[in-house]
Amino acid sequence: MRTAILTVLFLGMLSSTALAHIEMLSPMPRYPRGMDNDNKACPCGVGESNRLCNVEGDRSDPDRNAARVTTLTAGGTVTVRFDEYIAHAGRYRVAIDYDGADLEDFNSNILVDIEDPAGNIGNTGGGSIWEIDVPLPNVNCDTCTLQLIQMMDGNTADPVADPVNRSTYYTCADITLSGADPDAPDAGAGVADAGANPGSPDAGDEDPGTDPAPSGSGCQTGSGSSPFGLLALLGALLALRRRREA
Repeated sequence: MRTAILTVLFLGMLSSTALAHIEMLSPMPRYPRGMDNDNKACPCGVGESNRLCNVEGDRSDPDRNAARVTTLTAGGTVTVRFDEYIAHAGRYRVAIDYDGADLEDFNSNILVDIEDPAGNIGNTGGGSIWEIDVPLPNVNCDTCTLQLIQMMDGNTADPVADPVNRSTYYTCADITLSGADPDAPDAGAGVADAGANPGSPDAGDEDPGTDPAPSGSGCQTGSGSSPFGLLALLGALLALRRRREA
């Protein structure tokens, strides 16, 4: 009997660990490890939803935890650190909601989306600990939520625009952003616009201090000067010199 009880307890511990495919270590997560249905409920890991997030009414999590809020600097960078307990090939995505925790808002404000290869290797070179540097928007907010998802359907190539109907685990951190620079551009969703190269001038722009090149292929010397006029003057001088020598 004693052996059977110990076996049940051991299996129970294994199943509890298996529930938490990922555990956010920092910033402090909204829900401490060990809560029921760990990481399986959309959008923040605990609730009545499921990891496919295909229940329309369950895509929002209002349970902000005032005792577990982390204050971060707007426009700065936060290192999202987490442990991967169960390895799956897919993607990791970090997103932000500026007021609450709604899946549609997370989908609209993606900060980082990276490949997650199979295996507990992390991006630190060993073990299961991952560290992702995440750029934060230049926005002040008192009720922001940072969401980390582990999308694990084997697609490592395509960024996760929407986790609905895709096998995903979820975790969130309640945060505030302060100290936004009013002179800096708003980072919005935090995803840089790859369409413009800030190091290259826009086509069609002209330097206002530079006159446009003259039309035609000839060079211009002086004000209204012509190379034909100079040749005629030189010929006249040569003729005058020959007359004097004769």
